[in-house]
Formats: sequence, C-alpha cells, structure tokens
Amino acid sequence: MRLAQKLPLKVLATLHCCLLFLIISIKASSQPLPLITVAMYIEPPFSDIVDGVFVGENIEIANLLAKKMATKAKFIYCPPARCFAFLQNGQADMMIAIRKTQSREKFLHYLEPPIKIQHLPLQFYIRSDSNIVLDKYQDLLPLKVGVLRGASYFDKFDHDTQLTKVPLINYQQLVDMLLKGRIDTFLEREETIMPWVDQDVYKTKINLAKFVYDKTVGSYIVVSRKSPLRDNITQLSAALKSLSDSGDIQAITNKIRN
Repeated sequence: MRLAQKLPLKVLATLHCCLLFLIISIKASSQPLPLITVAMYIEPPFSDIVDGVFVGENIEIANLLAKKMATKAKFIYCPPARCFAFLQNGQADMMIAIRKTQSREKFLHYLEPPIKIQHLPLQFYIRSDSNIVLDKYQDLLPLKVGVLRGASYFDKFDHDTQLTKVPLINYQQLVDMLLKGRIDTFLEREETIMPWVDQDVYKTKINLAKFVYDKTVGSYIVVSRKSPLRDNITQLSAALKSLSDSGDIQAITNKIRN
C-alpha cells in the first residue's frame, strides 16, 4: 500500500499546505528586491550632493549593497530628523551609518554586522574668544549646547534633561550659531565639521574643548520596520556580511578617506 493511502486526510492536507508555503517562500526569496529608497542627509565626506548627484562613502556603500541584492538604490535628501520620520512612517526604506539606540530599535531593524566601528571622539567646540571652561561633563550644565535635530550622541548626554540643548537642522547652522554667540558649544566628530568651516576661521575663531567623549560606537545600516524590506532582513544582513568579509566595504572607506 502506498504511503499516501496510509496517512490520514488531515495530515495530508497539512503536508500539502506546508509544501505550498515552502514553494511560495522559495519563489519569493528568489525574486529581486524593489528599488531601495535611502534617506540621506548632507554630511561630507560621507554623503553630499555635487552637481545634483549624491556622492560619498555612505552613497557608495548603499549602492554596493543594492547591487548585491540585484536592485538599485534611490536617494532622497532630508534633514536628519525628517529622515528618521520618513523611516518611522515607511516613506523611506533605509539609512546608512546610524548609531544603535533602544528608542530607534522600536521602528528600525539594524543589519549586522555594523559597516564600521567609529573610533574618532566626539569633540565639543567653543569660540576662541569666549571664557568658557569645558573640562568635564558637569561643565555643560550652565551652557547652551547646540545639537543636530534628530541626532543621537551618547546615552548620558541624549537623556540628560538638565542640559539646555538647542536643536538645529544642519551642521552649517551649528557652526554659524556658535560663531554668532547664540550657542556656547556643540558636539560632533572633527571629520564631520571640518568641511563646513573655512580653515582660517577654524584655526582662529574656534577651539576644541578639553572635554571629549571618546568611546567606540558601531555604525549600522538600518531598515524601516514599515518597509517591504522588513521581510528580507536575513538576506540583507547576509549580503552585508559577505561585502564586509570580502573587504569591499573597507575598500570604499579607504578610498574616501585617502
């Protein structure tokens, strides 16, 4: 007697459904992903717009991952806070080089591994003609501290409600407001700020405070939990790991920095 004749009808029906689901899943996973919409704000040398074209390290990494997944990346410009809003409501699929926080994990998937480990310290900038002493964290308490709206720096600072934080929309505003005396300080990594300041101004009108935040932090590619890509997190992470293991991502980083 054949096996099918020995099995109860309910078991046969269950096996049929499981087989059908497996076939559909395999077929779906073999299909190329749709166009990936990547939210991107201006942060030279990582991301910039030159002659109407997005360029920079993060752009190349996004394009590389999209190519690995047999699709293409489309970039949309937005200030940082709006970029995160786009991800939160599903208007964008992805962002590149994002710090991991508990609040962001509520609406973002983080692809593993991180694309890099950031070793450069967060510097605090003050005007060279000011009398501000900023040698330790507590010295921030009486100051007006400029922050990039939507950005995350480090946990103690992010959650400190005693500090007076002035949210601004871009790096140029941070620099301008400091030079005009409307904020007392702001914090960022030096490689991010340098492109926004004339070098003579940087050398003569801006000082780096003694206090810095100098801990390494992972930089991740994130996917919106409302994006169609949420069903492909495993494949995306596998593709990212392959690109990382092969040295392709490091090659982009080395090329941009050199």
